[in-house]
Amino acid sequence: MVITNAKVVLPTGVEAKEVRIADGKIAEIGDHLGGERKIDARGRYLLPSMVDIGVRVRDRKLRSGTLERLSKKAHAAGFGTLVLSSLAEPPIDDEITLEFVKSQAQLCRLTRIDALISGLGEGGKLSDCATLLKEGGVGIEFRSDIDGNLIRRLMEYAKLRGVHLFCRANDPALQGDGVMQEGEVSARLGLGGIPELAESSQVARIGEFAAAYEVPVVILHASTPRTLEICRDHPWLKAQVPLHHLLLDDTACDDYDTSAKLWPPLRSGQSREKMLAMLQNGEIDMLTSLHSPVAPAVKDAVFAEAAYGIDALTLFLPLLYTRLIREERISWPEAAALISTRAAETVGLGERKGKIETGYDADLLLFDPEGLTVIDDPASPYRGITVRGSVEKLDTISQMHD
Repeated sequence: MVITNAKVVLPTGVEAKEVRIADGKIAEIGDHLGGERKIDARGRYLLPSMVDIGVRVRDRKLRSGTLERLSKKAHAAGFGTLVLSSLAEPPIDDEITLEFVKSQAQLCRLTRIDALISGLGEGGKLSDCATLLKEGGVGIEFRSDIDGNLIRRLMEYAKLRGVHLFCRANDPALQGDGVMQEGEVSARLGLGGIPELAESSQVARIGEFAAAYEVPVVILHASTPRTLEICRDHPWLKAQVPLHHLLLDDTACDDYDTSAKLWPPLRSGQSREKMLAMLQNGEIDMLTSLHSPVAPAVKDAVFAEAAYGIDALTLFLPLLYTRLIREERISWPEAAALISTRAAETVGLGERKGKIETGYDADLLLFDPEGLTVIDDPASPYRGITVRGSVEKLDTISQMHD
């Protein structure tokens, strides 16, 4: 099979090439490739399917059928691989829960679903990381404020197994009763504020551990300029940034709009602009959808009591294209690295997924930049915004996930 008339997003640039697919792999990239069966891309962009780390299921509840629904939504949006957060209900901190996730993931024939494992188990003690990694966990997740000796042990486990650690950085003591970004907007609304220091101070702490043990740590959902500066200056830290924190700021919470109540909280307009500049300077390693859907009943509440969360897969690539690529803040190859290549490498899939390159899985998507969509979802902080483009996942060449 040969894909023709595509704008192929390669690591080195966008080129008008043809791509031959054989046995579920990219067999050849070139010009005028022969073949009986052809797919005409009609000038659309051909990209590696997206990879997202730390996503959550609805209301964080792991139940029968939950992953299959998540897989279908992700597939339609162009995601080839999702990596679940271990901080679920129940948490992925023992063999029974991990086996349940694996058995449910095997039913998902459209999108690959892997899982992080929780570094801590019941009672705040270390989980059996060695066994859980051996049984299929792709990385160890932990909160930054846990006891330093526990962090030290997690570093040792990760180094022994050659995997990344994935850290959610926040200082609960500094957060206090805060429910959104501390600043002018929170003061105007009369809501408790969360200082950016609650995140960045913890990132600095984790950076010291990572440097001492020489273990790579991904800061999940990095949301402040200072966090990015610390990651930039620590070679063992990588920053994964939510797309929303580059597109929205805390003014989205005006009128007590709970659709904009996200975790981490949306930051100030000044912080957002700084992070956009850092994106253009190559100081962000990965982007995430921050997918963390919750039931309407727990969102439709007074702001202080409403749940954090956003249903974010469907419009991820159109938003990214409209606001970042089309406005020339980043290029298509840079975008592919941010939403696919580096995430795949981080969870041990870097030799199979995340690039359009000979020998890689033919896990691909087409993006049509034409067409306008007005977001009319009342539960979205983007409602009323017009985005360009649509995703088509190439089912004809997608293979059964192993």
